[in-house]
Amino acid sequence: MSGDGSLGVVVLCGGESPERSVSLKSGEAVAAGLRQAGHRVDLRVLERVRDVLDMRDLKDADVVFPALHGGAGEDGRLQSALDLLGVTYALSGPMASAVAMDKALTKRLMRGAGIPTPDWLHLSGDPDAGGPVDLAARVDRELGWPVVVKPNRDGSSVGVSILDGPEGLDAACDAIRARGDSVLLERFLPGRELTSTILLGRRLPLIEIVPRAGFYDFGNKYTLGACDYLCPAPLDAPLAEAVAADAQRVYDLVGCRGVARVDFRLDGDTYGCLEINTIPGMTATSLVPKAAAAVGIGFAELLSDLCHDALGRARA
Repeated sequence: MSGDGSLGVVVLCGGESPERSVSLKSGEAVAAGLRQAGHRVDLRVLERVRDVLDMRDLKDADVVFPALHGGAGEDGRLQSALDLLGVTYALSGPMASAVAMDKALTKRLMRGAGIPTPDWLHLSGDPDAGGPVDLAARVDRELGWPVVVKPNRDGSSVGVSILDGPEGLDAACDAIRARGDSVLLERFLPGRELTSTILLGRRLPLIEIVPRAGFYDFGNKYTLGACDYLCPAPLDAPLAEAVAADAQRVYDLVGCRGVARVDFRLDGDTYGCLEINTIPGMTATSLVPKAAAAVGIGFAELLSDLCHDALGRARA
């Protein structure tokens, strides 16, 4: 760190996950924001996450800022590699990253802690014995329709579909398995889309996401103008407090550091927690910067605070 308080920061982005394109945008935005904050920034695009093991010079940086989404960049493998290299890095460590990326595991932890989450089935291996007819009957019996079909370990709503009945269930599950992931079937909770940001242990205002068409899928998430964002979300104070408190409980339960985003669905006064994201997006349409701006924290300040937090933890 220089005498003027500026840091030498390496921003990592890219990787080989289906969210690579989003990661590249996040990386560029993070690098620009940190430069605006006065830091010295080296933006590096990874073709494969494992390539970081050859970057021995990362130890020369004050802080490494991971801006990878999904796959090995967010599931704890990158974080384990950085620990192996003895590098100081922002955001969550290997264990929290691995837990948060596994939606079924996170939901089991939430259910055990009494945090509401929609009922689910996790198809961890090959299709259930008996094939799709038996699976459809099980969905009908245990979850009901509509049902959400999603990859257990992908983010950004990649591969997510909402089915009103058994038609298409087999194909949706097979498409997820073809990418090497397991399938999470989740009871569909109608209503409103909410997200909560926990920044350095502090709850930021809730955001309500209102897609102008369809649901909050990959296209709506990353298309400017596709959604309206209400911040703070127009909720009664007791309900907003309950949602935000459970978001912080999930953050603490998983063991996150720095910043994380926790996603919810709200039907009347009934809400369910869907998942937690340990490397939330940092693009022009991303939610964490919106929540921070609502309490007067600019994008550059947000990123700088996360880097100083990492450096402070390393020194401690």
